[in-house]
Amino acid sequence: MKKRILILMTIGAAFMTQSCSDYLTKDANVDTTLNYQEIFSDVHYAPGFLNNIYNNIPDGYTRFNGAMLAAACDEAVCSNAGSSIQLFNNNAINSSTNPDDQWGNMYRGIRKCNIFLKELASDGIITKTNSIPVVESISTPTGPKSVNTRNYYKGQALFLRAYFHFELLKRYGNIFYVSKVLDPFNETELFAGKQLPYSQVVDSIANDCDSAASYMPATYPDVSYSGRPISWTALALKSRLFLYAASPLNNPTNDLAKWKRAVDASKVIIDSKKYSLNSLSSIFTSLYNNEIIFANQAINRNDIEAYNYPVSYQGSGLMNPTEDLVEAFGMGATTFKNRYANYNSSDPYSLNSTKKREDRFRYTVFYNTSRLINLSNPKDTIVATYVGGKDGLFSTPTATKTGYYMSKFIDQSLNLSKGNTSYRAWVNMRYAEILLNYAEALNEYDNTGANFTTIVSTLNLIRNRANLKPLDAADKTLLQDQSQMRAYIKLERRLELAFEEHRFWDLRRWKDAETVLNQTVKGMRITRDDSGNYVYTVFDADTRVFEPKMYWYPIPRTEILKYRSAGKTIVQNPGWE
Repeated sequence: MKKRILILMTIGAAFMTQSCSDYLTKDANVDTTLNYQEIFSDVHYAPGFLNNIYNNIPDGYTRFNGAMLAAACDEAVCSNAGSSIQLFNNNAINSSTNPDDQWGNMYRGIRKCNIFLKELASDGIITKTNSIPVVESISTPTGPKSVNTRNYYKGQALFLRAYFHFELLKRYGNIFYVSKVLDPFNETELFAGKQLPYSQVVDSIANDCDSAASYMPATYPDVSYSGRPISWTALALKSRLFLYAASPLNNPTNDLAKWKRAVDASKVIIDSKKYSLNSLSSIFTSLYNNEIIFANQAINRNDIEAYNYPVSYQGSGLMNPTEDLVEAFGMGATTFKNRYANYNSSDPYSLNSTKKREDRFRYTVFYNTSRLINLSNPKDTIVATYVGGKDGLFSTPTATKTGYYMSKFIDQSLNLSKGNTSYRAWVNMRYAEILLNYAEALNEYDNTGANFTTIVSTLNLIRNRANLKPLDAADKTLLQDQSQMRAYIKLERRLELAFEEHRFWDLRRWKDAETVLNQTVKGMRITRDDSGNYVYTVFDADTRVFEPKMYWYPIPRTEILKYRSAGKTIVQNPGWE
């Protein structure tokens, strides 16, 4: 009886959080009083259980009291002093207080995956499935030629299990890899698992990715499945996984075989020709475009704008890009070596075609004199961040603290005063990341000869989309030095993937955080002189603190105590109590 009650609670909790806004909620009308056998024996109910598992994937737009993880590194300052994200910058996280603690959430997701896989494998479970009509013949590097509904379900669950384990791995290091349903009333079974070395967890995640790819189709069966993972999604996760595993934090001996593994995993996605770079203007506002590999559930929303629009446009203006990030953007239509050649410190945001910043700048940052595009609003559409301006420093309690506002992800057509919304999702993986993963891994593995040419051509794809000139002969001479190319690739990741929860982790895996995050971050104070001309002064906007122990999150104290009470031991990460 006790176990049946737990089952009902688990199923009920799973479906109480179900959203009804998109493909992830198909078949979501489930009677929460059903038990496992009743749910998994019905083709209409079982998919709802699988769909609900996606809800355990974090949405990166607003999960820290409206702030984003970018405000915990050198990308941005959060203008809300009370946001939980400030705990990172104040060196105040610990095993009891961590605003990004995903331990429980990820393991709950893993448990759901394992329940689904167990029930799927049971005789008589989901017996009414039919084959999904496949648009094209399926040929993946690791998979069969055809797939049916049951296999597609299994592949999704395996992919999600791999994804959740990776999210744990990058935060906590040596974790438990759970591949079966643990009986919560059997302490021997519950506490029998051991924390695995990092490399073993990597191998287990990779195996799940390969298995997932073998069960899932290589293309969407029809448009109604757009957004779900397919075989390439699982293989793309391996690109990220192996890049992290090869990086200095996790590869202190610089084992080149690990870099080669990352090269090969990324090349598989590139060679598939499944994805391509989209227009900068619509990567995040156009659903399921050719660049997106995997995204969260899409919902009608305007919270991104409500939290981040400049304050004169009814927004809170919470995410404020740093001057450090702004200065990293070079000038448009220039080579890499000469990227600051036309920079004018007295006119840093000039719209002059020969002197403007590269295209990614305006798609990332609202700066003084930015013009909001297509805003259906009769008000002035010029952003004014100078002191005394309507969006300027100190103009409201949450006005910019750096002289900038975030423009990335913003749907500029939305008028908040009219309650406008648009359909969007948090993008977890996109093709530009794969290209940058490939370039970085190949540079570290072997950046000579044909490999160097490949690195250059790969980076030129990113440069071309940003309206930058291809790397020329002078650039190539400079970048043939591996350390110079490494620095350039780091720069490209910083600019291309800004605010997408990469920089925070990149600084850690590169072991650069101790240097970068122990400095103040800068802002730009803009004033006007007696003639009405703008005067630009860089100032210290905020502080950052990083201790070596922060390369890994502390395992939650609740878990430590749970194991201790059972007479078992769980090893806390170094430096944490």
